[in-house]
Amino acid sequence: MSERTQSLKKNVVIKTHRLVSRGLERERGSSEGSPFRQEMEVGLCMDRARLITEAYKQNEHEPMVIKRAKAFVHILENMTIYIEPRQVLVGNFASSPNKVAHYPDLQWRWLEKTICTPNGAYKDLLSNEEKDEMISIHKYWKTRAVHGMERDLIPESSKEHLFFKGLSFWAYQWDMGTPNYEKVFTIGLNGIARETDERLRQLDQDYEALIISPKDYLDQRRDLTAMRITLEGTIKWAERYSQLAMEMAADEEDGERKEELEKIADICKWVPANPCRTFHEALQCFWFIHLLVGFIEEPQVGSGTRFDKIFYPFYRKDLDAGRITRDQAQELLEHMWVNFLSTGFLHPPVWSGSGGGGLGWQTVTIGGVDSKGEDITNEITYLVLDSIKEINMLQPPLALRVHEKTPRELLLKATEVLSTGVSQPAFFNDRFNIPRLVSFGVPEEEARDYAINSCMWPVIPGKNIVHRNPTAGSVMVPKALELALNQGKDIKTGEQLGVSTKDPSDLKSIDEIMGALLDQIDFAARGLFSISNIANRLYEEYLQRPFLSALLDGCIERGQELRKWTYMPYSDVMMIGGINAADSLTAIKKLVFDDKKLTIENLITALKNNWKGAEELRQMCLNAPKFGNDEDYADLVVKELYEKIAERLSSIKTYTSGQWVPGIVDGSAATLHYGYSGLTAATPDGRFAGETFADGSISPIMGRDKNGPTAVLMSLSKLDHRKLWNTLHNQTFSPLYLQDQFAGVFTDYLRTWADIGSHHIQFSVVDSETLKAAQKRPQEYHELIVRVCGFSAYFIDLSEGLQNTIIDRTLQCIG
Repeated sequence: MSERTQSLKKNVVIKTHRLVSRGLERERGSSEGSPFRQEMEVGLCMDRARLITEAYKQNEHEPMVIKRAKAFVHILENMTIYIEPRQVLVGNFASSPNKVAHYPDLQWRWLEKTICTPNGAYKDLLSNEEKDEMISIHKYWKTRAVHGMERDLIPESSKEHLFFKGLSFWAYQWDMGTPNYEKVFTIGLNGIARETDERLRQLDQDYEALIISPKDYLDQRRDLTAMRITLEGTIKWAERYSQLAMEMAADEEDGERKEELEKIADICKWVPANPCRTFHEALQCFWFIHLLVGFIEEPQVGSGTRFDKIFYPFYRKDLDAGRITRDQAQELLEHMWVNFLSTGFLHPPVWSGSGGGGLGWQTVTIGGVDSKGEDITNEITYLVLDSIKEINMLQPPLALRVHEKTPRELLLKATEVLSTGVSQPAFFNDRFNIPRLVSFGVPEEEARDYAINSCMWPVIPGKNIVHRNPTAGSVMVPKALELALNQGKDIKTGEQLGVSTKDPSDLKSIDEIMGALLDQIDFAARGLFSISNIANRLYEEYLQRPFLSALLDGCIERGQELRKWTYMPYSDVMMIGGINAADSLTAIKKLVFDDKKLTIENLITALKNNWKGAEELRQMCLNAPKFGNDEDYADLVVKELYEKIAERLSSIKTYTSGQWVPGIVDGSAATLHYGYSGLTAATPDGRFAGETFADGSISPIMGRDKNGPTAVLMSLSKLDHRKLWNTLHNQTFSPLYLQDQFAGVFTDYLRTWADIGSHHIQFSVVDSETLKAAQKRPQEYHELIVRVCGFSAYFIDLSEGLQNTIIDRTLQCIG
């Protein structure tokens, strides 16, 4: 890491969002209930909120998509911009480096509540004067902000799913869309604008020839015009940075920095308007677009780029021409990662329970194959890994695609990076992901181009957004089992939370108990989708994204903004704590029905009493077979439960396509396993009431996998992963077992995992003693990184309870 990179990194205000609440309760512990690190002094920028409000008021008469486009441009024309000292890749999304943006077109209620109440989580983010401005702005948005509109529109029977009571959790998330960066790099926004103009001319001709209806003509003309407006506004926004750099250069006394600023001015005047000519220009173009798509037009998680694929041609060209060295290229990448680290969002406090420690989830992908199935590994692949190793940061989350032709050298390099403790990269399996995408209707050549967005969602770069805001939500599978054993009622409160099922004494087999559990899941999932479908319709009506639309394949050709059509019919509902539920079913099957050591009534009484006075019975449940130890008795229960969940979900229709939802057991659930396990009673796997769930959809329960890492893989091999989706697997190793003589063994272990065909595996590489020391002396471990669940986090930014779930994981070893 260069001295300049160190300086830039040191000055970053880290906006990692801490876990503020666990479920409905205020979270305490190492975060002390503060949403950000207190020493960082994060604030809320009002630029976007103020400017979008002005633009909406000025354009009330316009169709919504035009209004959105003009608001986007008004923001770009008037937002505060700056260039930080020594920075060479420029672009910002808030008025100062320590601030995050406010999106009143999305939401206002929870923000006003948490800022304006004395004990609100965000009470310190605004001055009193700024609070007054925010309240004034919110008056305009009270009937216009999309979040909350669904409450008055959904059927009464669906409203109970809006509020978390232990079974299901619904909340707005964010889009995950990846522009066609290769197209932007090749023809620039001017080239895309010319395509838009040509499509508008063709549209006029089609209407004059009576080929299309007046409605289609007007709809398409408005959408295309909105796209054109945003392209022009973006070019002018970049030119603002060019002008600023020139002004700064005129006043700069240091000759080297003056030259840098003049170069920045030249680059920003050229891109993103025109085709990129150099590696530096491509990086700057990417950063501008990334900010606009993910932080300015609308908040959006993820990146979804195949970084080595899209940037290698520019690096190779510069290298051959003698314009750049490998070290200079690595420093530019390091500066890009510092920029990634500087971003952030403001989350609803209750939502922090599903993303504690997260920071934008801006995953970039390396490795994999090209459209013909050939390996694409190149020098940028290794530069990305080397730069991540040097800089030791959360951002960007790194996804490495693995396939049968992945060079051993690349796996050894990835192992080397992991061994430093940076918890990067996570590994994604082409052997699973490509056929799975093809099964969704994606052409094989395009499926081979997949990248990972957010935590672990496969997307096709440049195609219309696959994972849309909002998601269908999450179901707590152990809570569903609790309800199945209590006729749909909460064991503690007696409230009817699910469907009424048989009295437990009438459940005569494990199949009947599993059936009652599936009934509860089906009830919850259908309720969540009923809300999500309405919410997606509201997004189509009120939150169009003309800028991102212009950068996606098909939108200009169709004359349609991205929310009006879909590339791949896909929606999901996340299943949380599935392994706890499956291990619980295993214990019931073993102890009640097979060995007949206890009755279902005795077991339920123990669960209601949270095992009080029944420790011997709890030990029996703990000692029953557990998933992750290569024992068919437990593993096949997981297989049956997961496949039946997927089968049930496949009967639910989505808003976006009207087609069936793929069978999904989704593990991209961040910290929901901890944040929303608190309202579930004791479970038959031996878990106490309120205790956290397993931390991934196919991760064994923490500490219950006792036969080594290969046994875990053997358990995974018994699942038909083609019937599932986004299955998440965490493991923890001591750094020792990835270094020296063990490095080759670990790469063989990765090959074994890939041969099994599961979606994904990720690692924390740190021993438990280090984690315990960091808990006691956090000031000494500011940069200690761990894998949480689909993403990495600074350990000190996690609450004590969440830290404990990571400490409790089995420390695996190889050899």
